[in-house]
Amino acid sequence: KGAAASMAMDPSQMPQGAAGLQALKFNMVAMSKLFSSMSQSCFKKCVSRYGQADLAVGEATCTDRCTLKFIAAAQMVTEEMQKAQEMEMQQMQARQQMGNAFGGQ
Repeated sequence: KGAAASMAMDPSQMPQGAAGLQALKFNMVAMSKLFSSMSQSCFKKCVSRYGQADLAVGEATCTDRCTLKFIAAAQMVTEEMQKAQEMEMQQMQARQQMGNAFGGQ
């Protein structure tokens, strides 16, 4: 499974309702920005000649590697952000439970 495929959302995990649509819209904008940034960065790094319609072998190889690294890095950042968000949610739930335990006495 490639990095791009692993970034796709599992249909069973897709958010529902108005909040879900907002989240999907946010994800689409984020992916669009990622693609744009990746395209600009990899093109600037890998393409040196503009006179030919096709990429040279070295340019194509560089572009492939650059793209894969960019997507892998974005995936790692996404995973770390999700972990941090999950930890934050667990901490909030723990504080709520402590508040309920002490508030109920």
